[in-house]
Amino acid sequence: MLYAYRMLIKSQRLLVVLLSIFFFLFLLLLNGNYIFTTTMHNEAGVEAAWVDFGFSCLLATSFLAVGMFVWVYARNRQVAFRLLCLCMALIVAFTVRSSVSANKWLGFVSDTGSILAVIFLSAFLMVFPKSITANQNSSSVTRYLAWISKIYLALISGSGIFIIAAFFNSYLLQAKVADWLSFSDLSYFLVTLTGILGLIIYSYQRSTVHWERQQMSLFVAGVILSAAPLLFFTVIPRILHLPFFNGRITTITLFLFPLALGYSILRYQILVFDTYVRKTVAALFGMIFLAIVVYVVVALGNIFLIGYMPQHRNLYELVIVGSATFLSPLVWRLAKVLTENVFFREVVQYRRFLQEPMVISDETLEVSDAASLITSAAIYTFDTAQVCVFVFDESSGQYRLYPGLTDGAGDASRRVLLTSLLHTFQLPFTARESPIDYLDTFLPAIQRLQLARRPLLLSEAIRSAENKQTGLKRFLTVESPLGEEDWLLVPIRAQGKMIGIMVLGERGHQPYAGPDLEIAQSLTARFSMMLEMARLYARATQHTNLLNNLYSISTMPNSAFNTLKDAANTYAVIAADATASAAEMWLYDEQASALQLAVATGHGPRLTAYSRLTGIQESDWTTRFVQGQPSLPVKEETDGALPGCLPEQPLHPFAWLPLRKKGRSIGVLVVTYGRPHYFFKEEMRALEMFASQCLAVLENVQMTIALRAAYERQKELDQLKDQFIMTASHELRTPLTTVLGYIELLDQYHERLEVESRSEFIDKARRGCDELSLLVSNIMDASRVNMDAAAVRLRPIPLARAVSHVLEILEATLTGEQRTVQTQIAEDLYVKADDVPLRQVLLNIMSNALKYSPSGSSIILSAIQKQEVIIITVQDHGFGVPLEDQQRLFERFVRLERDMNSPVRGAGLGLFICRRLLEAMGGRIWLESSGQPGEGSTFSFALPVVSKNPLIETETVQLPV
Repeated sequence: MLYAYRMLIKSQRLLVVLLSIFFFLFLLLLNGNYIFTTTMHNEAGVEAAWVDFGFSCLLATSFLAVGMFVWVYARNRQVAFRLLCLCMALIVAFTVRSSVSANKWLGFVSDTGSILAVIFLSAFLMVFPKSITANQNSSSVTRYLAWISKIYLALISGSGIFIIAAFFNSYLLQAKVADWLSFSDLSYFLVTLTGILGLIIYSYQRSTVHWERQQMSLFVAGVILSAAPLLFFTVIPRILHLPFFNGRITTITLFLFPLALGYSILRYQILVFDTYVRKTVAALFGMIFLAIVVYVVVALGNIFLIGYMPQHRNLYELVIVGSATFLSPLVWRLAKVLTENVFFREVVQYRRFLQEPMVISDETLEVSDAASLITSAAIYTFDTAQVCVFVFDESSGQYRLYPGLTDGAGDASRRVLLTSLLHTFQLPFTARESPIDYLDTFLPAIQRLQLARRPLLLSEAIRSAENKQTGLKRFLTVESPLGEEDWLLVPIRAQGKMIGIMVLGERGHQPYAGPDLEIAQSLTARFSMMLEMARLYARATQHTNLLNNLYSISTMPNSAFNTLKDAANTYAVIAADATASAAEMWLYDEQASALQLAVATGHGPRLTAYSRLTGIQESDWTTRFVQGQPSLPVKEETDGALPGCLPEQPLHPFAWLPLRKKGRSIGVLVVTYGRPHYFFKEEMRALEMFASQCLAVLENVQMTIALRAAYERQKELDQLKDQFIMTASHELRTPLTTVLGYIELLDQYHERLEVESRSEFIDKARRGCDELSLLVSNIMDASRVNMDAAAVRLRPIPLARAVSHVLEILEATLTGEQRTVQTQIAEDLYVKADDVPLRQVLLNIMSNALKYSPSGSSIILSAIQKQEVIIITVQDHGFGVPLEDQQRLFERFVRLERDMNSPVRGAGLGLFICRRLLEAMGGRIWLESSGQPGEGSTFSFALPVVSKNPLIETETVQLPV
């Protein structure tokens, strides 16, 4: 709908242009017909007719071009319409002026055009540069003057129409023009021209903003430029009876009047060429002033040196040329200064402000301070409170707002501008919680501004390539899609790159145009180096702080860390705090070839949702800096793909810092950023150095922990050995004392004892020796197993036979303690084992079951086959084993604390020997116990199964250490 409306408006304007051109061509043909018809038989008159016709065409064409151009492109349609009427009236007046002598009706048409021209000029000045007839919200005096202006316009319009009617009546009656009518015509022009001069003065004084006065100054400059040659070279010399130029020559400059008029209207719609226009105007004024000076010098020479000319002509010419040469540079410079100070005062004021020295109290200027200076200068220069300065931040790749917004009233205008700007860019803005105060470099508007050679209006920056302006619209602002919110985006450049953006907002409904673009560029050029120095200082400070924070841990001793995870956590926290991001420490599991997440800390995203990374390759131990915008394709600083162990594509920038030295891998330190981030070379170097320090510390911590564990283990072994010596001494002394006691009894009372008593004492002494022998054997077996001094010969062993042999050994003990052993072992079960170690294992486990269970309780000995193994189980009903002691019960010299002072003797080696022997035979042993007294314990061990009567070779296996 809007597009159709704009096309309709455009069509209407073009229709008016075509009709005006046809009307101009009609008048041109009519004028040419009368001129050349009347002068075709007079050769001398033809030349003069061509000159008059050409002059008329030049002036009429200039008015036509300016009128049509302003009609098509001007924003103020009321001004455009009245200027169109003025130009059409002047076209009528000048087009047929050269045929006045040939046809009286053409003279009437020319006079009518002149009268209408002054009426339309008066009407035009009432709305340009500011309407003086609008009385809304005005004072009583202003409203009174507005009514007077309307009455004045009505009076001159009525008088003009009356004079036109009187001339028409005279021409119609073919009567001579009356003297009163000629006087009235002359008086009318004098009055209207005086009124026009008064309107110009009143409009200039009533203008409250500099751009309105600037437009009026340009209009006056056009009047002066167009009328000065005629006034100084024709009119004044004729009055003073001095040599003068033909009016046909001096009126050529009248074509400058419509040009100046059109430029004054469109000046604040033209985006470029303002500098060239100022230079052209200054050059024209310089040439006119120079011509006037030369003319005055020649005229004065003719007056005062006329008596010397015949005798001293050469001297006369030398004086004239010397005077003109001496005065020419002064006049040229004076013309330029007067032109800028009178007609382009705003530019002079801007330059004067920009040339004022800056007072900087601190040599190390912060970025916020530099941006504040630019903001203050822009506010003063462009008379607007809506100024935002965005400075490029290399670490994030964004243009950030400086200084930051506050909740004070002073930032209300900046907040409004920022909110509207982000809304135009279709970016969210939250006033208090998490405001977006930056512009991303990937925004199309920012990318266009980076490539532009001049400041851009917001409508130009956001315009897509398909809607790119063509023709004159590239240099003019006609209709902005943003209306009054078409702000100015000014790039701040230093060393060939755009380091900042200055955004100029609304300033009293006055759009930005050519002069503003030039001054904005001058302003940013003045402050750009200061801003760049502040950026470099901030960057150096940031790097220094990063180094200080990263290496603040260097004074902490390695002994401060109890575990590897403690050291990893400390370094991850330091990295997260120093970079204001998140840090993760992944520790390498060499056996599984995987990275395990140990620590994740800081404010930022996780690298991956997984806590374990598998499939580690050699290429994954390469340092990588992956940078860019979140949710956009990341860019790497190293060649090759992302780490192959990552199961998914990261959505955030991160640093991948492997902790590896000489082929030995500890882990990976990862720093992730939840914001856009780009790495400096200094930052990458600092992070790599920090990773190296972290690697060295983790290696030292690993060594310290290993040494500490070895020391604690050795200390524990020493304690166990001491305990073993005490226990072994006690255990050996007890059976030895028994043997010695019975031997002494036999020695002393041998003759007195009965045969049965002697046999009993001898049996008891023998059992004591057997017990002593078993203890010594256990100690020797433990030593032999530990020193890897024996070999195990594996072969098929019938399990029932081995169990039967052990039960025979324990028969006396079982009978004495009134024990029963329930055996559940099939005769056809064969295990792959060594006969002697197998019986030793069974004997040790059965002995423990007898020792640590009450007399009279039963013991269950069973065996079942499960797949490829046979599981032998010994279950008692003793005191059980506490859960916390079950794992260490199979180590050397380990006895339960409760058994240390019990009458049950042992060296703490039996279960250790069982474990080692079973491992040598390809089996294993374990314990099941609730730890509750009376529920007992169940010791189970497994050995490989073989078929009945197998035919396999004997296999020798060396016992492991």
